[in-house]
Amino acid sequence: MASVKLRPAQPADAAAIADTHYRALDRYHEFYGAFFVLDPREILAKSTPVALSKPENIMLVAVDEESSDIIGIVKYTVEAEKVASTTTTTTTTTTTTTAAAAAAAEDSTSVPAGPSFTAIKEHLKELWTEFGKRRDEMDECYEKAADGKRHIYIHTLMISPDYQRRGVGGKLLAAVLKQGDEEGIPTFLASTAESIGLYGRMGFESLGTWPIDNEYWAGRVVDLEKELGIAGHEGLQETFKGVREVEDVMVRWPKKQ
Repeated sequence: MASVKLRPAQPADAAAIADTHYRALDRYHEFYGAFFVLDPREILAKSTPVALSKPENIMLVAVDEESSDIIGIVKYTVEAEKVASTTTTTTTTTTTTTAAAAAAAEDSTSVPAGPSFTAIKEHLKELWTEFGKRRDEMDECYEKAADGKRHIYIHTLMISPDYQRRGVGGKLLAAVLKQGDEEGIPTFLASTAESIGLYGRMGFESLGTWPIDNEYWAGRVVDLEKELGIAGHEGLQETFKGVREVEDVMVRWPKKQ
């Protein structure tokens, strides 16, 4: 593989970042896309420029120096220590396998104003809420461990399929962890089963595990739409037969300098 360099993401990178993100999650687009009004590719095309425009987001890209292609991305934030007040602040984690979820944090500042990037189909809203209870539990686990103290949260780490398992993810992750070590603060993320090995090698430990039975939830979508006379996803359960995702809330404590 040609040498890889890291650099801060630029607004002009939006299309390439969205494409890398989309292709990295290709296996799951049909499943999550069944719930959303917009196609996952359109969600990422709309949300990525917004993400790049938000000053709190720190985004690095890995570039193949031979081809100049963007082959990996990491997006993270440095969360400030929370000061006790009468206002309740909720932090929502977004490192999941769905492109739509990755857009959710950017959605409130979409420009121009219009329908939500991540709008759920009307007939699936209750089912999506039920499905999302797992995410609420993950958020609670993360917030308890963070304990209101300053920390880093990695929202997205995606590598182009052609470059996976070739050290690109480790290089991006190391850049983030270096900042955490220099500042003496922990780093949190939500890992998928495909990435947990990398995170373990980089010093992360699991705080809790949440399985997803994609076949079961696909069946719920199919059954509901059949009952309502809505066509379009009749083969969804068969497509995801035997598919199971696993997500872990993970933390990597800072190393002493």
